[in-house]
Amino acid sequence: MLFTNYRHAAGCIVRDADTKMILLLRRSINETSFHGMWELPGGKLEEDELPEETALNETTEETGLGIYQKLVKTDIKLDYHIDHDMKKIYYGFLVETKNPTVELSDEHDGFMWITVEGALSIEPLSHHAHFLLSQL
Repeated sequence: MLFTNYRHAAGCIVRDADTKMILLLRRSINETSFHGMWELPGGKLEEDELPEETALNETTEETGLGIYQKLVKTDIKLDYHIDHDMKKIYYGFLVETKNPTVELSDEHDGFMWITVEGALSIEPLSHHAHFLLSQL
């Protein structure tokens, strides 16, 4: 099933390899919408970019992770989220890192390390994040 008229985006669930806590980011007022919503690092696919490349590049840009701490992709496969209302497909990848130090871009004004169960109870949580986290 091809969704050529849908926008494509990708992001990472970042998990601390030691504590198994995951990273959530809070959208800042610098963004065009959904201020204060908790989400995963990610963004839209650029031309000729693969979802995995987008996910890793956006995670590095938005958190600083991947520059000083290595992001290691896990073997866990996640189903992508199709949002028919917004005509968007969101791909997710689970990555791990050790001793993470987060340096936020201006797209986000807060972050937290939290359990998957805790993250699923956060309000407001992006529906893409909820869909992907529910698979863990």
